[in-house]
Order: sequence, then C-alpha cells, then structure tokens
Amino acid sequence: MTDTIKSTMNLLKFLHWLGVLMLVCGLGIYMLTQWSLEISGMLLISSLIGLGLVLMSPYPVVLFIQWAKRQDELTKNELPKHKD
Repeated sequence: MTDTIKSTMNLLKFLHWLGVLMLVCGLGIYMLTQWSLEISGMLLISSLIGLGLVLMSPYPVVLFIQWAKRQDELTKNELPKHKD
C-alpha cells in the first residue's frame, strides 16, 4: 500500500516537473521567437502552455491533502483523553 502511494507520488512529481518544463518552453517560444505569428506556432505554443498547466495541477493538490491528513493525525494525538 505504501509502495503504491510512493510510486504514485513519484509519478505525479515527475509529471509536475514535466509540466513546468512544457510551460517554460511554451512561454520561451512565445517571447523569444516569431513562431507565434504563424498558425502552426500558435498551436504549438498554446498546446505546450495548456498541457503544461494541466500536468502541473494535480501534484500541489495531493501535497495539500497529505498535509491536511498529517495535521488531522497530529491533532488527534495531542488531544487529552477524558477519564470517565
């Protein structure tokens, strides 16, 4: 179970960095070349930026969910137990 979660996190981390790379490449092509004036260049740039943003998005959400679960576990452990 833990190996599955770790491999999923590694996959999401890889996809996140791939998305960052695609976004940076798309922005670089847009800013530094004249390809954005042609239809094929517009398609390439918009695809790189769009897919880069889509690939980046799941990883921070998963990190937030893991953080929230850890916070919940910490608060459960810190609560004093009532004696009846």
